[in-house]
Amino acid sequence: MLLSALPLSAAELDPAQPIASAGTETITTGAFVQQVQVGMRQRFYHGKIPEGELEKFGNEVLQQMIDRSLLLQEAKRRKLQPDTQAIEAEIAGYDKQYASSERWQKERTQRLPLLRANLEQQSLLKVLEEQVRKVPAPSEKQVRDYYKQNPDKFTTPEKVRVSLILLKVEPSSPATAWQGAMEEGKGLVEKLRKGDDFAALAKLHSGDASAEKGGDLGYIHMGMLAPEAQQAIDQLKPGEISEPVRLLQGVALLRLDDRTAAKLNPFEQVKERAADLQVRDNGDTAWKKVIEQLRKQTTIIIDQKALKALFTPRETAVTAQGSGVQK
Repeated sequence: MLLSALPLSAAELDPAQPIASAGTETITTGAFVQQVQVGMRQRFYHGKIPEGELEKFGNEVLQQMIDRSLLLQEAKRRKLQPDTQAIEAEIAGYDKQYASSERWQKERTQRLPLLRANLEQQSLLKVLEEQVRKVPAPSEKQVRDYYKQNPDKFTTPEKVRVSLILLKVEPSSPATAWQGAMEEGKGLVEKLRKGDDFAALAKLHSGDASAEKGGDLGYIHMGMLAPEAQQAIDQLKPGEISEPVRLLQGVALLRLDDRTAAKLNPFEQVKERAADLQVRDNGDTAWKKVIEQLRKQTTIIIDQKALKALFTPRETAVTAQGSGVQK
């Protein structure tokens, strides 16, 4: 592994050096740095982490690795077994996918033990999680209580029916183009408020796909509109037309055609869904409790000095050392 691939001072450190331990297992610097690299590629654009976020992200990764270690140890304590059939099927999938790869054929024997070990760990974690999340089905009383305690989960949100005229402007257009669209929008609002037909003007002026339907967007749930458009709609009564609103795509004129209030669905109508949601939530709680309990009952040690060194750029460390600053 090339530790220098990460923008840390890791190249100066020993990859085999333990950076943390959880119970009987240790986490090495090399494994930690590798996981940070993988996480950066998955979460951040081009794998480049925003300035000042690296140390925070690294600590988050280390805590996840500690949780993983604790859960694997718990799976072994429970004498759980990985799904060997699924593992063999996945390995067969690799063989099929890379059948024409000379590199895979050459390195397969060397890579296979590590691949199998990783797949076994993933399988053990999956088996453990399934076991922990397998909670008893709630009684009808418990489901009813859950329904009463979480009305937002069973409420059909407010819906609004909206018509739109969009005067399209490219985001990169000069200010004069935006100002021209705003002036055109004000003129259209004046016509509409004097009685001109909204659908006819939408077909003539709107650059939105809804123009063919006279600007009718149909019924829209909360959150489907851009925040600026939603704010404008919130201030309207049915039949009213907004002032021109600047959006990313251009200048919008909005008419509120109808508003349907949020409605709590009757228990009998959502009983089955409520039971499913409660089982899911209870499973989430059980899983979190297992992790919390493992952390409480297990000795966890983090080498804070080594961890800090990983996030200290080499030039900073040299400067601090030369100036007599204690690291």
